[in-house]
Amino acid sequence: MHYLAEYQTFESKQQLNKAVADHLSAHRFELNDTARNVLTVISRYAVKFPGVAHLKAATIAQALGICEKTVRRAVNKLAALGIVRKVATTRKVSGGQGANIYVVQAHVSTRQEPSEPTPASPEPTKNDAEPYYSFKLIKNHLVNTYANAPQPSHYGRFRRLLESTIGPNNRLLYRLYGVYKAQTAPLFRSKYNDKATVEALGIRALHIAIQATKRLKIRNLAGYYNGVLDRMLDRWQSEELYA
Repeated sequence: MHYLAEYQTFESKQQLNKAVADHLSAHRFELNDTARNVLTVISRYAVKFPGVAHLKAATIAQALGICEKTVRRAVNKLAALGIVRKVATTRKVSGGQGANIYVVQAHVSTRQEPSEPTPASPEPTKNDAEPYYSFKLIKNHLVNTYANAPQPSHYGRFRRLLESTIGPNNRLLYRLYGVYKAQTAPLFRSKYNDKATVEALGIRALHIAIQATKRLKIRNLAGYYNGVLDRMLDRWQSEELYA
């Protein structure tokens, strides 16, 4: 897919992640949960040529469990805000309209004063900078915890952790779990399909994000969780690749 190289907007995935986090922070009152999740899916596919993804609307819709019309509305919103640029393509054989190329744009701050650190890109802490062997321990701990009891669903464990620490909050629950689905959906269709490990990382990242709220002034827990989970998944994939 070398044709995507001409649209590349970042030199590394780290730069892409920072731009996405900055966009989410700057437009936190203008983007709904669906638009945030669509941007997350696009960014996870935009890693070979950082910032560029050639995706069907159907692929994004399937990843998030929504309809294609909803995806297109979300993409149009992202484009209107200057977060994503759409590049139309044409099918070589039939000549009809093909899947769009999505180009994540660099974030340009319009504020004059120094901006506060975005909650979605916190500096790695001791807790969320664990080596790969701890990922295995996390998975084994969860498996052993529920070995002799009826297996709760991943969503059930996710909800239980949130309610036991912050309290019932369905809106926050849906936002956080939407982040998890957007981050992990591409993995389940790739070679990184160890469901138990991915689910365990999702729970661990949520625990880290919740604990951080007790010591840091975090306004956007979903954004913070997005950053923690993204780094944990990246480290896990890197270890799997070079193991």
